[in-house]
Amino acid sequence: MLLYLFLIISSFSITFADTSADQPKFDRSHETISVVVGKRALLPCYVSIQDANNNNNGNNPFKIIWMKLNNSSILTMEDRAINGDPRISLLHAYADEWNLQIDDIDEDDAGIYRCVINTGMYKTLTLDVKVPPKIIDELTTEPYPPPIRSGSNYTIKCYAHGKPMPKIRIISYDQTDNAKIISDQNEVILYNVSRHTRRRYECIASNSYPPDVARSFQLTIQYAPELTLALISETNDELTSSLLFIDSSQHEIRLKCRVLMNPLDKIYWMKDNNKLINDYHIHQYVSIYMENYIIAELVIKDFSTNDQGEYTCTASNILGTHSKSIQLIATLTTTTSTTTSSSSSSTTMQLSDSRLIISRRKRPKHTRTTTISQREYYRSTEILREMTISSSQDDDIICSSIGGGLFLNYIVQQRCQNDCDNSITFLSQYSSDDAMRLDVC
Repeated sequence: MLLYLFLIISSFSITFADTSADQPKFDRSHETISVVVGKRALLPCYVSIQDANNNNNGNNPFKIIWMKLNNSSILTMEDRAINGDPRISLLHAYADEWNLQIDDIDEDDAGIYRCVINTGMYKTLTLDVKVPPKIIDELTTEPYPPPIRSGSNYTIKCYAHGKPMPKIRIISYDQTDNAKIISDQNEVILYNVSRHTRRRYECIASNSYPPDVARSFQLTIQYAPELTLALISETNDELTSSLLFIDSSQHEIRLKCRVLMNPLDKIYWMKDNNKLINDYHIHQYVSIYMENYIIAELVIKDFSTNDQGEYTCTASNILGTHSKSIQLIATLTTTTSTTTSSSSSSTTMQLSDSRLIISRRKRPKHTRTTTISQREYYRSTEILREMTISSSQDDDIICSSIGGGLFLNYIVQQRCQNDCDNSITFLSQYSSDDAMRLDVC
């Protein structure tokens, strides 16, 4: 190739060595032409030949070639392109113009070009090709990477090519699309990822030569089940206690188990460690909301003492198992009222298998009504009672227990206004021989 170039230049110089004594006017300053890739480049070369034309009857005694020094190639000779590249042409619309035009510029076109006159003079130009940013797929995180396990670290990578070298911004988005720049480097590490970690990210590369380019990443995070229990009612409040008293008069009980987990796998209900099966009395419904939210609903119809027990919702996947339980206890409610007047007295009332003793201290005569409401909670080995005592007058109510089998021992004193009810509620555990004493004064 070098030999070929030498022969061309030698022939070019010999052929036109006999020129006019008048040298052409020629701008020999070094120029740099910047062009964005894909656009057209025009490399100027002006040769003033006015005096030469006067001495040569209008014939141009000077000949021009264009060459690229980087690969030692001849691009044009006189007024025609000779390298076979259809993108390259010589613009010679005027006698003093010998401009080199290159269409659809690519990165390989960058380099040093020279416009050479057969007199030995030349003009050198540098073609600087600007390249808009482009994501390097091989070095950049894919848009939908494999699932990431909770508790692990994960690195988001973003690399781009361009000239000049693009600047990188990595942005995270929350569920409401609020954006936050988290890095201006090619890589960012997410430490100890969890289900609360942001899932959507975007990398933007820019270098002042549009268009900017972006790559979005959607992360999938796997985590163990997290669940809550709720009694379906007007409020659907989460159950914060492990004990729930159910009035046996209720026609239907609905428990809701809300589970967050990824991947979704197993969810089921158990009663007293036995897996529940749907029948005419008990139904289970499972609904999936979004990709990682599931609800398992348990419906118990005509709840009775036979349905008492511990109900457990269990969810599991490859990362773990989580369970929550609730003890359902059936209740019966009874209410007894007494109306008394005048001085001190003592009354014993029989409530189920226990005795309630009501005594009064001497007070001025007036009529009062004392109401005792009792709810019984049946278990296989014991009876729990919740008792509410209320008085219609401005009384001191003293409630004390007698009998050795009481689980709780209360002495409660409370005073209220004449126009309101005085009410005390307490829960005790009885054997069949226990009694409760109530002093009203």
